[in-house]
Parts: sequence; structure tokens; C-alpha cells
Amino acid sequence: MRSMSVILSAPLLVGAATLPAQVRTLDVGDATINYDVSGRGRAVVFIHGWAHNLSAWDDQVPVFKSRYQVVRYDSRGFGHSTGFSDVSLEPRDLLILLEALHVDRAFIVGHSRGGNVALRFAAAYPERVEGLVLYGSAPGAPEDSEAARFFASLPDVAKSVGLDSVGKLVLASPLAWVPPGRTDVTERYHRIWAAYSGKDLLDPRPPTRFVRQPSIPEVYRLKVPILLIMGDHEAPALAARADTLVRHMTNARKVVIPNAGHGAHFAQPTSFNSALMDFFFDVERNRKR
Repeated sequence: MRSMSVILSAPLLVGAATLPAQVRTLDVGDATINYDVSGRGRAVVFIHGWAHNLSAWDDQVPVFKSRYQVVRYDSRGFGHSTGFSDVSLEPRDLLILLEALHVDRAFIVGHSRGGNVALRFAAAYPERVEGLVLYGSAPGAPEDSEAARFFASLPDVAKSVGLDSVGKLVLASPLAWVPPGRTDVTERYHRIWAAYSGKDLLDPRPPTRFVRQPSIPEVYRLKVPILLIMGDHEAPALAARADTLVRHMTNARKVVIPNAGHGAHFAQPTSFNSALMDFFFDVERNRKR
């Protein structure tokens, strides 16, 4: 695929063994993507979930930047990025970002909605993926699933009674299961929610369908190494879909994080980071054989 023209607000810093985070913006044509880069080495890209922003990965950056080039960004329409939410267009945004950073291949980590983006990216551009991590995300959800009906109800809630009510519904749902006594995790959710504009609920736009969702047979044909991460309190239907994927794919495996739900990287960051690091090491060792 030919290179796409991009505009960077500042050049990427190089030369240091471990680089500090540098917040930057990237013009992708119809949106400006806010991102940061820290560390040096093989690239790891973190894609946040719905209503979150790049700060969701604050517990991961310090751990991984000593060995990897850590890239995280606000998806279009979230955080400080402009444009409108569109999971079908975001794989193109990521491709432009990787090209701007001169990254040929990367580990791609997607949480929840970000896992949808990551999977689309891996199916469309498999040569750019070193390894794929689907965290709190697995393909195959029916359109009439409980989760789909829950999200379909949120625009009306946002418009009728406000984003605060949407936040309370989300925090009370399995999407934000918080271990007992973990007020720190609850406070983290509240801080992230406070930065959410609700633009995708209050002013939704139809998707461009630029990169389509791969079918289940297409997912099964993926050759990239895949890790599925689930909290032990994850929604049962989601965990079951992950189990199905692992049964059908020799290149996929699943890790369950104890005492965690949909936000394991908040509730149990040490276990979450260890699962990621073990997967990265295994992929790197296998490539050297």
C-alpha cells in the first residue's frame, strides 16, 4: 500500500535509550489525532476503549517504555482528537500514524472497542502486526446481544437525561466491574469519564465502512499471534466467544486476570502487564527460531 501524506506537529525524538513521553498531533485529513510516544525498541500500540482516552494506559507506559517504543493515542472523536467516532476509519488512522513514526510492524493492543479497531487493522494490514492483543474484546457478537442493546440505548439516555446518567449506567454495568473496596479504581473511572465529551452519543455520524469488520472465517485465517485477555468477572458471553476463538486457532491463546472485570488494566495492572510482557517475549523468541 502506498505511503499516505501526513503532517506532524513536531519530529519524533530519537537517540536516547529510553525516551520520555512526547505528546503530539497528527493530521489524518479529516481529523487530528492526539498521541504520545515514549521509549525505544520494537513498537507497542495501545488503543483505548469506548469513552476513554490515552490516559487509560498510564499504568502500562512506565513498565513497557524501558524495552519498547510505546505508542498510545486518543481515537478520533475522543480525548483531544478531533473528528467523529468511526471504528471503520480508525484502522486507517493507525496505519497513517505508524507510517509517520516509520514503524513497519508493531504489537497492537486493543481494549474493548479498541479491540474491534485492532482486529480490523490486523485483518486489513496483517503485514504490519507483530502480535495482536484483544483485551475485553472478541469477535462474533450478535447484533441483538445484551451488550449491543445496552449501547444502543445510550444515545437516548444521553440526550434525555445527560452524560452523568450514562456514566452511572456504565459504572454499574459489567463493563466497569470494580473489585470490592477498590475506591481507587472507581475514582479512576470517574476521572476518565469527566474527560469524555459524549460527542459520539450526542452527535452520531454513520460509519464510512472504510475498513470492514472481518467475518469469523476471516478471523480464523489470521496468521498473526493472538492473545485474548479477560478479567475473571468479564461478561460471560464475551468470555465464551474468546474460548471459541482459542479452540479454532492454534495461534491464539487466552489469559484470565483474577479479581478483575472489563477494566483489568485498572484493577490489576501488575497481572495485566505481566500477561502482555510474557506474550511479547514469546512472540519475539519464536521469531528468532
